[in-house]
Amino acid sequence: MPEHWLGWLVVVLLPIIAAAALTAVPIRAHAEGQRKHGDDNIVLNIRALFGLVKYKWEVPMMKLGGSGLKVEELSELDSGSLLHTGARKDEEIGFNKINLFLQHGWNLLKQTDHLTALVRKTMGKVKITRWEWKTTVGTGDAMWTAMATGMVWSFKTSALGVLSQLVRLQGEPAMEVQPEYRVACLETRFNCIAEISLGNAILAGLQLLVRMMRTEGGVRLWQNILFRA
Repeated sequence: MPEHWLGWLVVVLLPIIAAAALTAVPIRAHAEGQRKHGDDNIVLNIRALFGLVKYKWEVPMMKLGGSGLKVEELSELDSGSLLHTGARKDEEIGFNKINLFLQHGWNLLKQTDHLTALVRKTMGKVKITRWEWKTTVGTGDAMWTAMATGMVWSFKTSALGVLSQLVRLQGEPAMEVQPEYRVACLETRFNCIAEISLGNAILAGLQLLVRMMRTEGGVRLWQNILFRA
């Protein structure tokens, strides 16, 4: 093969190989939640492109008030020297806000063609590489504590069963429910790592965009519904 043809072959193939390798790079989401001694904390870290793009969302405080659940949210996006932003938001989540959120979600499902099928297909590409969920429950009474422990176990196994139908579980899930017979308490700790390849995430985004554009009202309909949420 002439050398100039070999050079052109390298020029053509290298970008293709690099692009294929890049699409296989995983996007990793690490979620942690804990409730201990009445304090709640939830943290979500998302990393992409070998850590070049990082997003952190944290709820350091949740407090039940008279008109709903008061939540403090912290978010931070970091993509190296290109972009670094942070935000803090306090909001109160009551019945009306939950009802409005459900209505918006239902409107999107009705207006967007085969949205549920797309979500299920995308979820099928997600891998759960870590699933740890430990809970301590007590009521102060031995009989009621035993009943509460069984109910929590039932809820956890049902949740895991539903999850296993949607995503790919890898590794052995670690779940534990510890009864506390001496005092009334509810403490829990959750740790989960999920991954999806960059290529599958981009493909899902493009498919969603096509469905949004086919919807009556197009992308503007989504913007109107999401910004009202």
